[in-house]
Amino acid sequence: MTTHLDRYLREAEVLHVTSLSHATLYREVKAKRFPAQVRISPGRVGWKASEIVAWQNAPGDWDEQRTSSQNSARAVA
Repeated sequence: MTTHLDRYLREAEVLHVTSLSHATLYREVKAKRFPAQVRISPGRVGWKASEIVAWQNAPGDWDEQRTSSQNSARAVA
């Protein structure tokens, strides 16, 4: 059985691969149009690489994807 571990990207990496500015990154996160950061430890956050890839594949649909996956998870639970 193979387990795939998701990598966490630091802010500098996210800014580099998306070409967003710091201000735009946080504005889009707040507007729920970009994946939210995850607290890794006190004073350290990261973004899941898989979520960044999903956003890159369909940036305009991110809010819909996020809402759909959250509703699906709630329905299963």
